[in-house]
Amino acid sequence: MLQRAANRPLTDETVESVGSVGPQGRGSGRRESGRRELERTRSERDLRRLVTFTDAVVAIAITLIVLPLVESARELETQPAIAYLQSDALNIMAAALSFIVIATFWKQHHRLYIHVEVPTRGLVNANLLWVAGIIFLPVPSVLILGNPDADTLGSAIYIFTILLSQVGVRIQEFLLVRANCFEPGYAPVARHLWAHWITVALTVGALALSILFPSLGPTSLVLLLLARPINWAVRRGESRVERERRIL
Repeated sequence: MLQRAANRPLTDETVESVGSVGPQGRGSGRRESGRRELERTRSERDLRRLVTFTDAVVAIAITLIVLPLVESARELETQPAIAYLQSDALNIMAAALSFIVIATFWKQHHRLYIHVEVPTRGLVNANLLWVAGIIFLPVPSVLILGNPDADTLGSAIYIFTILLSQVGVRIQEFLLVRANCFEPGYAPVARHLWAHWITVALTVGALALSILFPSLGPTSLVLLLLARPINWAVRRGESRVERERRIL
């Protein structure tokens, strides 16, 4: 058998197979493995920076909501607490509304990223769209609560700002699912992901109603109450695995 192997002609395939397991082949494999590891480390670092930046922006936005209330409280520090509550009631309600909306959006963002391993192309821009809505939200909140007559422009700006963040997180979800950026075993089942856009569609409807019927103002957002029952009807046939992997 050894004699036959020694007499076998040396072909190109034989040379390639021998070279692939030689010192050069092993060195090339190590370099490729090192390159992949470096790319993965960079991707994980980029993801951490993205999430940390987003959390910081949300924290700053919530802080900016409270600061005007602190300043107005200082101006009335010699007055009874009831005087402050009466004079600043609208601002307090605007701050509370902004906090609730921002907190809701942040929880969605947190659930989306909790099992993400690496970022993907376009994710930063989509996240910045979401952040833009978060940062600007306190401004229209004051506009709609400071005007009892339900100003059409103020209401439209408020609803559009909410819509901006909704679209931003939906785009991020789409990009992450398409590129399969989740940890093994946590990738969501894509069959019903389109249902997440139902909330976006209802917000667009609320925006249209607030423009067509100015007296409604931001109360047109009651349409969003339909999102949960519609989602439930769409997802009624979900399997246990699909329910466990649902991210939003």
